[in-house]
Amino acid sequence: MKVGHTNDATLLLHAIHKILLKEWDPLGIRSIPSMCDEYEDYLPKIFNLICDNADESEIFEYLWRIENKVMEKRGNRQHTLRIASLLKELQLKK
Repeated sequence: MKVGHTNDATLLLHAIHKILLKEWDPLGIRSIPSMCDEYEDYLPKIFNLICDNADESEIFEYLWRIENKVMEKRGNRQHTLRIASLLKELQLKK
């Protein structure tokens, strides 16, 4: 996937952030407005995975590592697979 226009990149970043906060949300913070930026550190890597046309398993592995190693949460594999699929679908929309 090639994001050639700044507006395209902004829209993609917004879409990723929305999925992370509203769908993925391993910390359960989606309803706390003051924490809406909690997952922003992960946007650049996911953005690059999508732009580089990474496969779903690569996206899954990145999210799974964050959940289990970085956040030290016990991840739900099926849920994280679904989120990886949603993020992968963003490649098709560009």
